[in-house]
Amino acid sequence: MSDTGQDDDTTAAIMEATYRALCDHGYPDTSISTIADEFDKSRSLLYYHYEDKDELLADFLRYLLDQLEADLEAIDADGPEEEVLAIVERLLPPDIEAERFRFQRALLGMRSQAPHVDAYREQFARSDTLILAELTDAVERGIDAGTFRPVDADEVAQFVYATVSGALQRSVTLDDPEIIEHHRTLIESYLQSQVVDRTDEPS
Repeated sequence: MSDTGQDDDTTAAIMEATYRALCDHGYPDTSISTIADEFDKSRSLLYYHYEDKDELLADFLRYLLDQLEADLEAIDADGPEEEVLAIVERLLPPDIEAERFRFQRALLGMRSQAPHVDAYREQFARSDTLILAELTDAVERGIDAGTFRPVDADEVAQFVYATVSGALQRSVTLDDPEIIEHHRTLIESYLQSQVVDRTDEPS
């Protein structure tokens, strides 16, 4: 945050206001002013902590990533395959509601600016690294447990995450949430046919 003295309640209020502004206005039309309109506390408090949109949104991305990291660490799956699918479901939620779909559209707009805004690029790179590491670790545990074939865990993680990313991009740009459900099914089929070890199953 721009001010290390910022308390948790103020941080949460600013982040919630930022989320609502992005949902309502999308990335291009979100500004410090539109975020301030959603802020439950005084506008001067928001302006005290942030001087511009990019600074605030970079902190917002950092805040989201901290939440994602906690969510992924909290996954309690019955096995490696279920763990991979739980990670995928966290990224491609079933029955995505309209507000969250609009938010995903805003996030895509922010990602498109990452080549031009260093602070955005840093957070998206950190997010990708975290997700790929979680997927790779889950696949490696599956190999060690004999649940998965001796595949290249990093390649599987890259393929799964590329499929997730493509699903989000296509669903948002085509305004079609059903693409998310379709790609979750594709990932599950891929795991079953290419990753799960079936050598002990009767032919």
